[in-house]
Amino acid sequence: GNCLRRQDPIGPEFYVPLGAAEKISDAAFYLAAALSIIVLLVEKASQPKLYGAVQATFAVAVVGFFVSGIVIRTYFATRAHSSRFADFVSNAFSVPLVPSPSEGYYNTPAGDPFIRMGASVLENTLFTKSILARMLRFERARICVYVLAWLWAAVYRATDLELLAVAAQVLFSEQLLSRWVRMEWLRARVERLYDDLFALIQSSSDARSKEFRARVIEALIRYETSKAQAALSLSSRLFNKLNPELSARWQSVCTQLGIAPATDPAA
Repeated sequence: GNCLRRQDPIGPEFYVPLGAAEKISDAAFYLAAALSIIVLLVEKASQPKLYGAVQATFAVAVVGFFVSGIVIRTYFATRAHSSRFADFVSNAFSVPLVPSPSEGYYNTPAGDPFIRMGASVLENTLFTKSILARMLRFERARICVYVLAWLWAAVYRATDLELLAVAAQVLFSEQLLSRWVRMEWLRARVERLYDDLFALIQSSSDARSKEFRARVIEALIRYETSKAQAALSLSSRLFNKLNPELSARWQSVCTQLGIAPATDPAA
């Protein structure tokens, strides 16, 4: 069929734990956000035990969110991205830099390693920009709801100012508005990189020239640094859902560029 088979040991070993850690961090964030509002509604004088319990739980949730964020960035995300990059280079130069290289994850042509590298980055940008576009449907709707609700509360005179301040902290946190902005930025940057790399491969007459190789390396650096700066994880659910469609699109792109994607004979 059109769906290219993929065997990816890097994902289960490194990205599944990263996803689990991110879910725990999100849970800690939303728990802290909810408790920060609840604590304003509990009367300290009339319900001192409940107030103390909420305060203590809120403190634990804040510390948990803080610690999980540091652990994710310095351990889970770092080792996952490093392993993926090593696997990428292994595929481009046919040198096993990881114990279990992926098979069929990069559907690139055989031959010159820089052509393989350029094709791999192009394939990655195709998948990344497409998955981000789908993820942004939900993010945009969620941000619109939150912003409208906060603006309504801001102009409604009966709204408690402390409650409004807490809601603002939640809305403008790294988990909501900042995440949406970073997602929009990464999508735009990857789309631009896709167009530039497509034009490079299409117009290049000598893939062994120094200029072609330099621009391929520059494209790889732009892609990796953009992902690192955005600090976002793509949805594995959307990846699996869109894989057949995007694999077919990638085959079409390869035909346009005159490069033959790697295929699984058993597919």
